[in-house]
Amino acid sequence: MNYKAFFNTVSTKAHSMPVVILYVTEGCNLKCLSCSYRLPMPGELTFDEIKQLAQQLSSFGLKHIVYSGGEPLLRRDFRDICNLFTVLKVKQTLLTNGLLLAKRAEEFKGVFSEIIVSLDGADAETHNRLRGVNSFDLILEGIAKARSINAAPQISIRTVLQKQNFRQLPGLIELAKQTVVNRISFLAADVSSEAYGRDNNSTRGAVASESSMALNKNEVLELKDIIYRASVKYKNEFESGLISESPEKLQHIAYYYAALIGKDTFPKNFCNAPMVSTVITSTGDIHPCFFLPKYGNIRENSFKELINSESIINTRSRVKVMEPDRCRKCVCTLFVSPRTALVDKF
Repeated sequence: MNYKAFFNTVSTKAHSMPVVILYVTEGCNLKCLSCSYRLPMPGELTFDEIKQLAQQLSSFGLKHIVYSGGEPLLRRDFRDICNLFTVLKVKQTLLTNGLLLAKRAEEFKGVFSEIIVSLDGADAETHNRLRGVNSFDLILEGIAKARSINAAPQISIRTVLQKQNFRQLPGLIELAKQTVVNRISFLAADVSSEAYGRDNNSTRGAVASESSMALNKNEVLELKDIIYRASVKYKNEFESGLISESPEKLQHIAYYYAALIGKDTFPKNFCNAPMVSTVITSTGDIHPCFFLPKYGNIRENSFKELINSESIINTRSRVKVMEPDRCRKCVCTLFVSPRTALVDKF
């Protein structure tokens, strides 16, 4: 039983930190419309710094580390970083754009419990346009390579539905079936926060405007109909878990876009991400989640000092009642129930 994690879910103090999302680099080999990560940030955490961090995280109850970025597979010492957490017997998940999977999948045999591949179109033309690089075919090749490895991890597809691809939802489900992945999940496009490098940093790439990603009134109605029709046609795929969200949860994406244009209220969110997880960037900034502002840097203070600072305890109190505007508009929540935390399902 994980009593420390349980107490996290019923208080604002962190007794442990079971889940950590680690950006190993901001460098990326795509040019996505919704993200400005392009080049590695100057002064990214060194291997030795990550080694020290791994020990701090382990001593504070780390159970699951999720590698993000940027593109983690661009980092040459990424396999060595993974080894640090393998030795500590920590569950490891990779968030990747998939472009280097075919090249490096064999190298990471037995490391990840899940590989989550971002795919934003059911065909090459759509995906490549949204991702800024001709990458679709290479990504499918990478998924096939990862699946072919003995003791392959769970392979998932994650798609951000927005103005330029929402009509492809059925095609994306078909693609998930054709590639024989374990599941596919869908998110709305975050258009209101500074996440994914959208903080007006002049050294990063340009991002698309809200109007080019958010749906208008007629498109919202069309998406609702597409989801309804998919719920009928793909009833078995919803029930089997191939599609991660329920039809009702998928409709929240339509409600979200309707709310952005004042035609509905934002779907009610339930989230306790700052109580059970934290995000650490490639330069050591520490955040409550992907979307909320940082509350320190691990180069300036130890993880143990930061994780229960006055700033983050105040943030947890506000998140508990969904006070921050970003929480009410969030497209990617995390909720771990006290029971789930107690039985250590991270």
